[in-house]
Amino acid sequence: MVTETSATLPVEKFIEKNQLAEHLIASGDLPGASALLVDILDGDAANSRAYNNLGMVCWARKEWEDAFEMFRKSATLQPGYADALVNLFDAGLKLRRVAEVLPVLDRALLLDPDLTGIRAIRDQAADLGDSVYRSDRALRIGCYSAIIEEATRELEAGNESKALELFLKSNDKEGRSAAAYCGLGVISFYQNRPEDAISLFLESIRLDPTDPDTFLNLLESAAACGKTALARELFDRCRREYPELDGIAAEFEMPVNNTQAGIPTIR
Repeated sequence: MVTETSATLPVEKFIEKNQLAEHLIASGDLPGASALLVDILDGDAANSRAYNNLGMVCWARKEWEDAFEMFRKSATLQPGYADALVNLFDAGLKLRRVAEVLPVLDRALLLDPDLTGIRAIRDQAADLGDSVYRSDRALRIGCYSAIIEEATRELEAGNESKALELFLKSNDKEGRSAAAYCGLGVISFYQNRPEDAISLFLESIRLDPTDPDTFLNLLESAAACGKTALARELFDRCRREYPELDGIAAEFEMPVNNTQAGIPTIR
C-alpha cells in the first residue's frame, strides 16, 4: 500500500489537507483522517488523492471491498496516478479480483506509456494468470476470503463440523488455499489425527511457504507423533529462502517432548 509519492499529478486542490490526512493515517488516527478526507471531497468531489487516501483508511480497517472501490475511483478520476494503480492492484490480489484491475492498468498505459512500473506489474499479472495469487507479492498481501473468515469463527467457537464444511467449500469455490488447508489441519489435530494434520499443514506450506504460524502448527503436530525431524528439516530449507521465518527459528531449536505437544490453532 502506498500513499502520495513524487509522481507527477495535475495541479490539485487541498494538497496540505491531503498531506495531513496521510500523516494521520500513518500515525493510526483513522477517524481523524476519514473526517478530513470527507471534508476534502465535499469541496472537490473529483479529488483522486483523497479517494486513494480513503482507500488506505479502509485497508487499515480491513474493509477490503471498500478499499478496492476507493482505489478504483481514484484511478478512474486520474488514470495516470501510479499510487492508486498499485494500490488497486494489491486490493485486486487481496480479493482475487485482478481480472477487474487489468483493464484499468491497460487504460493507464494507453494514456501514459511511460508508467514503466505499472507496465511491469500488468505484464507479470497477465503472464501468470490465476497463478498470480500464488506470487510472492500475493503471499505477502494475503488473499481475503469471507468463507475462510466464517470458517475460522466457527472453529474458534468449537463448531468443528461447520468449520470443516466451510474450509472445504472455500477450496471448492475459490481454489485451493493455504488458509483452508491450515484450518483443515487444525481440525484434524483436534480430532486426534496428528499425521493427517501434518499432511494438511504440509500442503498449506506448499501453497504458502512464508507463513510462520503454519510452521508452528506443523511442529506441534509433528511433536505429537514423533516426527519433529521432518518439521525441522522443512523449516530449515524454507528459512534459507524466506527470511520472514527467522522470527520463529528459536521454536525449532528447542527440545521437543513428543508427549507434551501443544495444540495447533488458527493463528
